[in-house]
Amino acid sequence: MSPAPCPAPLDGAADTVAAHLALAPADPLRGPIVTLWDSDGVLPAWHEASGDLIRWQPPVVQLHTWEPGRVDDLILTAIPRAHLVLGCGVDGVARRVALGEWPVDRGRRQLVALARRAVEVGARAICWNAEASWKRPPGSEEARRLAAVIADTLASVASLYPQLRQWHTSYDHPHYHSTYPWRAWLGAGSPIEVSLPQVYAAPGGGMMAHRGALEAREARALSSWDTAIRRGWITPDDPTTPLREGVVWRPYYQLHHVTAVDTVASALAQPVVSLWAMRSRSDAAGREAAEVLCAVWRAGLWGDVRALQRAVGVADDGDYGPITHAAVLRWAAGP
Repeated sequence: MSPAPCPAPLDGAADTVAAHLALAPADPLRGPIVTLWDSDGVLPAWHEASGDLIRWQPPVVQLHTWEPGRVDDLILTAIPRAHLVLGCGVDGVARRVALGEWPVDRGRRQLVALARRAVEVGARAICWNAEASWKRPPGSEEARRLAAVIADTLASVASLYPQLRQWHTSYDHPHYHSTYPWRAWLGAGSPIEVSLPQVYAAPGGGMMAHRGALEAREARALSSWDTAIRRGWITPDDPTTPLREGVVWRPYYQLHHVTAVDTVASALAQPVVSLWAMRSRSDAAGREAAEVLCAVWRAGLWGDVRALQRAVGVADDGDYGPITHAAVLRWAAGP
């Protein structure tokens, strides 16, 4: 299906956005990505979390909202070296398109409009958050319509806004969700660069995950990802080549009911991680983990646990455990 005409790309950006983009290195989206979200909207989320984020100075802030223009200037003023990602929950679009309330083209136009908003605020990437409403019986007319809106949207955004990276987040165990359109989002030819499976280790019911639960959940998630690749649902990227042939896996961790030491240990093994979500979906352990991760990033020690251990004065065995974490906490707090 050929995409219908869309609005022209932006002619320019506000001075604050232009100045902000000028600070960017070649690949700014690395390290901890702190997500800002609240059921009451992104502006209340910022008011609630701003004290923490201003103190932490995260390298990347993800605005989980359809209205990023409500807070982008506030964030870029308070955290001038931060880069923005726009996260968009898009299940509402899927429901309307699947049920025939909207034609495919209207669904595409709505999603392209979100990409435009991302560009307007200077976001480096848009992360499509697609979950249960995209599940439809294989071969059904509903599944066909949803596959079409995905393909048309991704192609339109790539054409109109080539500077905007496209990411994806959904389930962390693809093989448990066979009616989800993995091929449309992450298969051959998709411009999606990164998928951020939601690696959530908490057992639910307000209970705290036991030590090691996050590592175990991540191992199972990676095994399921490999299964999806073997089934042809997901096209992997080949890290040995300079070109992006497919999609890379990067985790999306929760900031609640998981020990801080486990969150930090798992995060430091990845080039980039997303963290859900400030402040309404975070507890003391999650905020402690986010603060430590931002401090480690600012110190230039991300990904090098041995160097971090030497910096905080503990044995450099490469194992980020409770002893290392306690020392890092003292170090992050400063004199």
